Amino acid sequence: MTPRPRVRDLTQRTRPLTPEVDGGSIHELLLVMWLVFDSGEYHGDHDLGAEWFRGMLEATPADLREEIEFLGTREFGAWCALRGLVARAPVAHDIDSVLDWLAGLDPAEVRRGILSYAVELPEGSALVEKAVDGDSEALEALLDDRHDLAAFYTTLFALDRGELRDRIVAALRRFREEVYRQVEDGFSSVITRAAKGATILAKGAEPERLIESVTNGLEYRIQPGVRRLVLVPSVIVRPWAVIDQHEDTLMVVFPVADEYLNADPDAPTPWMVKVYKALADEKRLRILRRLGEGPSTLDELAKVLDLSKSTVHHHVGLLRGAGLVRIVIDKAAGIKTYSLRPSILPGAHQALDEYLGMDTTESVRSMRSV
Repeated sequence: MTPRPRVRDLTQRTRPLTPEVDGGSIHELLLVMWLVFDSGEYHGDHDLGAEWFRGMLEATPADLREEIEFLGTREFGAWCALRGLVARAPVAHDIDSVLDWLAGLDPAEVRRGILSYAVELPEGSALVEKAVDGDSEALEALLDDRHDLAAFYTTLFALDRGELRDRIVAALRRFREEVYRQVEDGFSSVITRAAKGATILAKGAEPERLIESVTNGLEYRIQPGVRRLVLVPSVIVRPWAVIDQHEDTLMVVFPVADEYLNADPDAPTPWMVKVYKALADEKRLRILRRLGEGPSTLDELAKVLDLSKSTVHHHVGLLRGAGLVRIVIDKAAGIKTYSLRPSILPGAHQALDEYLGMDTTESVRSMRSV
């Protein structure tokens, strides 16, 4: 009797995930295209402020704005989907190099890249090929009867293959030249410095701890199936972080740290100013006190503190920007909770002492003598 073979299945082993930092200027252009033209619901919560976003909208010619909104929408448009395609571009990730590469890419690959953002595409599937060709029934089946999504892709893919690719590239080129140029140099220099700093942090770092570090408190559980982790520094998202997955690539867009924005040696660090501003509000102090009792969801905070969910969302955003609050995202359970980061407060106290030219023992002695 032949003995049964013994097998060591190495396909199931956990493979190390090496974080990559991508400070290419193309990412910020795509993020600006997405955020400026979304619903505007969160514009006021970004550090740049609602007025900045309104100015970018008003600076965009009407015909270009119509084209951008046709090609991309807030939830599943081209500008979000292209980030994953661009992350795999085999060229330098500056704007000119990527747009030249994209202009010469097989139009079918552009469509697959956009479609794969919405749904996992089975390899070699005839249904996928029909969907890429714009077949509405194939899109409905592939997108599991998500009619709004299927309608969007059916409209987009009704364009000739080459026309869709060319219109995407043309819209990006026009927006860059006619609108984004006014901020591009400033944004790019800051992002380049932030990318260098993050690259130093990333050497030998455990991926999930690195995510928490660069995002200033986002605790994220990386799900099985992720084979690439790409960290992208951004000015426009400040103080938020954006987590997005494109096929097997997890992209974490993180806000550039305050120290990269201010070169004045006599100015207080923007982080310290942000911490003390965050503390100077009754509602935010109540939120911190509640989180000091234990982690909580946004709904729980709103209910316990008798505040609207939008109000709590706004204040939590400011607290997160100051590093006082940590977010824990459990993607598998679909739960997002907030918790306190108590270690930040002693650091803020020390930073203030250093800025005022006082050592810690002197400041403590002064407080005791009052």
